[in-house]
Amino acid sequence: MTLHVAVIYTDAGGGHRASAHALKACLEATGRYRVSLINPYKALIPHLDIFARLGRRSGEDVYNEVILRHGRSGLACWLFYAGLKLNYTLFEAPATRILAHHFERIEPDIALSVMPLSNRVLLDALARYRATRRRGRLPQGAVLITDWAELARGVWFPNRSDYHAICGTEEAAASARRQRRLAPRVHTMGGLLVRPEFAAAARRPAAHETLGLDPARPVVSVLYGAQGSDRMVDLASEMARVPHQAQVVFLCGRNQAIAARIGAMELPYPAHVVGFTERVPDYLSVSDLFIGKPGPGSVSEALALGVPVLLDRSLALPQEKAVLRHVLAQERGQAFRSLEEFRAMYRAALSAAKGARPPGLANTSNSDVVSILDRIAAAREPVAAGAGPFASVPEMRPD
Repeated sequence: MTLHVAVIYTDAGGGHRASAHALKACLEATGRYRVSLINPYKALIPHLDIFARLGRRSGEDVYNEVILRHGRSGLACWLFYAGLKLNYTLFEAPATRILAHHFERIEPDIALSVMPLSNRVLLDALARYRATRRRGRLPQGAVLITDWAELARGVWFPNRSDYHAICGTEEAAASARRQRRLAPRVHTMGGLLVRPEFAAAARRPAAHETLGLDPARPVVSVLYGAQGSDRMVDLASEMARVPHQAQVVFLCGRNQAIAARIGAMELPYPAHVVGFTERVPDYLSVSDLFIGKPGPGSVSEALALGVPVLLDRSLALPQEKAVLRHVLAQERGQAFRSLEEFRAMYRAALSAAKGARPPGLANTSNSDVVSILDRIAAAREPVAAGAGPFASVPEMRPD
């Protein structure tokens, strides 16, 4: 029997969508799962978005265009998070009702969130749906954290016992286990979830020629997430001040304006400006250095491929500080704040890149997440055993 998994995600940043698609690929490859991807902000509750009600941009657009593209990682970011929290508080009841009705229509066996802040709504909606089931087995709930660590208690994991927490790092797992009611249902993967394409690229790197690259030159990839960043223009100029033989790939994502600005620059080194592409795994597989913001997804992908990283701590979002701590503690790269620091570190990183690339960090998340979902699916109770919307969930041995 094929099981239906409903994955709830957001397009605020690229990491949640990437994790949702990675999960879909991993699960559907088994032949045992069918996965529906649901962005409730677009498909179900766009009318409940206070950002869109008060202005011309949705909450997702504000995050992507203001926080990420323009590097508002300080007070503006915290104010945005406060606005989101207020949004969920004001519209929790109608959002719960709408999502519960949607679950009744699509009948998932597992509802799984890969986004923060709103998981109480998801779980309350799932509880309502559980109460309406009259046949089969009761659906399970799960939250898969896409950050390296939880920013504050309850941001990802509500303290309740009717769902499972899936974590890619020990820091995240430790945070989840501190929630007493949740602790028995915490599961760990060997790394943050990365797309299967990165595992394939680690086994078989792309040929330089297929990417338009010179195999005789070092490759530097610059990536600031799917939304790009104005900071990439500054770095392009600074790299021109450091004599080097590297070729630089600017992965600009959906930021066409940044791609155009860099493409118009007269740079003394080979520069390849790339818009949104599905070949990021291929570019990173041939890279000798990764430069970018400390996003947990992109850094995990680079580390899995063994690519040293040079991270921009000036644009680190509050939830990304844990990524910086890990990279520096494991000596897998460096972090810069000013452009002066960047130039010095870039020069040193290029010198180090002349040696052999370090081995990639083992990442078993692709297989681990399937095993975890198998166990969660096996724990579903028959409807007759349920006792209302918060029916007991069988105890499972935590990883």
